[in-house]
Amino acid sequence: MKKFYITGTSSGIGMALAQAALAQGHEVTGFARRHKIEHPKYRHINVDLSQLDQYAGIGFDGLKEDTDEVILVNNAGTLGSVKPVAHLDPRRTADAYHLNLVAPSLLCKLFLENLASRKIKKTIINISSGAASYPVKSWSVYCASKAGLAMFSEVLRLDHPDVRVHAISPGIVDTEMQGEIRRSRVEDFPDLQRFVDYKQNDELSSAETVAQKLLYVIDQAEKFTEVQMSLRQVELPKS
Repeated sequence: MKKFYITGTSSGIGMALAQAALAQGHEVTGFARRHKIEHPKYRHINVDLSQLDQYAGIGFDGLKEDTDEVILVNNAGTLGSVKPVAHLDPRRTADAYHLNLVAPSLLCKLFLENLASRKIKKTIINISSGAASYPVKSWSVYCASKAGLAMFSEVLRLDHPDVRVHAISPGIVDTEMQGEIRRSRVEDFPDLQRFVDYKQNDELSSAETVAQKLLYVIDQAEKFTEVQMSLRQVELPKS
């Protein structure tokens, strides 16, 4: 049995992944501001990961004897302000960097620290983005924080070669973040129409498909060895 710790389980990829893992019989602890999942193998920790003072109560414990792998999935994130740099809101910018980069960095640290004495397979998956590798106009904070998370993951693998580490780009997914993008003003985000078209042309992946691909990657450790990878290149086996 696997034990999952997943951030951002109140919606989108986080919720879909938690539900898919539970459906396979695994245990899940979710971190989010809202408790949305009811299941006997699900435990919820109410926490606002953008607030540093809330980390004191976070622990990675309570593993059962038959647990053979423990997995941390840093999924929670925010787009931040979709505006040119000169128009960024200072508070929202700081919160975005904290949620997208500081929070997963600290959770990785706590995860490794709390489980240091446990001789068990450990996997860390940081949800990255294609925007980590190329600039997008008006997405300075999102691009920079995701690029930082990708490089953090690379160093994490070097520091802890006994831990499996991935920074995974899920592709363009039909989540609330996409809705937020579509609600942007074209004056702030000139590329708005392209994201409207993704939705209208049914070109968005579902959160459920992304969850199944993530579980497939987790189960195929020998097949997926690179730190940085994209789910666009992952094909689920046909049933």
